[in-house]
Amino acid sequence: MGTLRHVETCFGCSTTNPASIGIVLQSTADGAEGRVRFGRDCEGAPGLVHGGLLATFADEVMGFVQHGGNAVRLTTELTIRYRKPTPIDTDLCCRARASETSDRRFHVHAEITAVDDDRVLAEADATYVLLAPEEKT
Repeated sequence: MGTLRHVETCFGCSTTNPASIGIVLQSTADGAEGRVRFGRDCEGAPGLVHGGLLATFADEVMGFVQHGGNAVRLTTELTIRYRKPTPIDTDLCCRARASETSDRRFHVHAEITAVDDDRVLAEADATYVLLAPEEKT
C-alpha cells in the first residue's frame, strides 16, 4: 500500500502541530483504524466528549482508508449518528472501511467504540473525492 499524501500540520493527526488532537492512524487489511483519548479540554456536555470532535475523529480515520494511491482526498458529505454518550478520558478506537468505490469517489463507513468495550458510541458514513492532479485546494 502506498503512503497517503498528508499535511504534516493536520489538526487531526499531526505530531508537530501543538493544536492537533493527536489521532494515531494505521491502515488495516480492510480499511483504517485510529485511536485517540479526549481529555477535559474536549468536553461538550459535562463529562462527555464534544460531538464535533467525534465527527472530526471519524472523518480523519475514514479519510485514511486506502483508495486512489496517495491522491489528496476531500470530504464531500459526512453523516454521524451518536449512539451513546462518550465520556472524556476514555481511550477510543475508530474503525473504517470502504463500501462503494469508483474512480475518484469512495464511500466509507466507520464505528467509534471505547478500546476496551465493543459497544458502538457513534457511527459515521462519508463520501470522499480524490483531487485530480491539476486541481488545487
